[in-house]
Amino acid sequence: MSPHRVSPPKIFPDATHAAKPPSDPAGPADAFRQTKFMLSDDTEAVLDGLNLEGTLAKAASGSKFRNQRVAAGMAMWSKGWLCRLQALHAVEWGSYTAAPTLVRGAADHLAAQRAVTSISAAEWDEWLASGGVGRAPEQQATAFRLHPFRSAETLADDPDLGLLYRAAMDLSMPHFGSTALLAAAESDEERVLVTFGDRDYHQGLAELLLGWLLKLGLAHVAAVSEEDSPFPAAEQEQCAAWTKRAQTILQRGDRCSMSLLEVDGEQRWLIQHWRRGPTAVPKRVLL
Repeated sequence: MSPHRVSPPKIFPDATHAAKPPSDPAGPADAFRQTKFMLSDDTEAVLDGLNLEGTLAKAASGSKFRNQRVAAGMAMWSKGWLCRLQALHAVEWGSYTAAPTLVRGAADHLAAQRAVTSISAAEWDEWLASGGVGRAPEQQATAFRLHPFRSAETLADDPDLGLLYRAAMDLSMPHFGSTALLAAAESDEERVLVTFGDRDYHQGLAELLLGWLLKLGLAHVAAVSEEDSPFPAAEQEQCAAWTKRAQTILQRGDRCSMSLLEVDGEQRWLIQHWRRGPTAVPKRVLL
């Protein structure tokens, strides 16, 4: 067992919208206005979900929850929560290509949170006991041993989370197809048209990314509400109301989405309702 005691956690539970961008740079100011006008239900639901999670995290700061299982889970939860908040801000500013990396990180941390708490934080406790956090006298430094921890099994066991992770990874990696889609979207079979620093409003991308954030929020609320969760019992009515609200938004049939299908023996993504502006004709993209 680790000799480390668990101190009262510092909780910063409040999430807010991105600040209004300056009017000088091309793109962000218009994206901010358009997102607020066209997708206010989505952004408000994402933000309210993050604040709900902040309330749930704050409830876990009491003395009876000061154990290594809660500490390990909350540390992973915090990293994923901040990734999602910054992904929301990226969408609000039209920085769409930055958001998939943040979403992928948030999904990774959710999987790790589930894994580390499901085994009573045994691996976390062993890491602490073996000098995970301590002193490095020779370097006159505080030592934090990395101890890589990922949960591929959790991603594999949860089809929805695994699919979301895979989609976010494919958009965030420097694959030629996804790079062209995000930075050369007007290209076709006759020409390549690359953009640099494009932050103009994009209806399809914003819907897709906000949908991912809502799905991750739903997964977090569900995880905290599970019977064997190390966190305090969630506010059932509040969680149920937000869950119904988020699910209603996600079930809207005209929003942009990605789904896997097999084409000539190869798994590929089909993106539906892809469009730059709200009045543009939606199209399909095979990635």
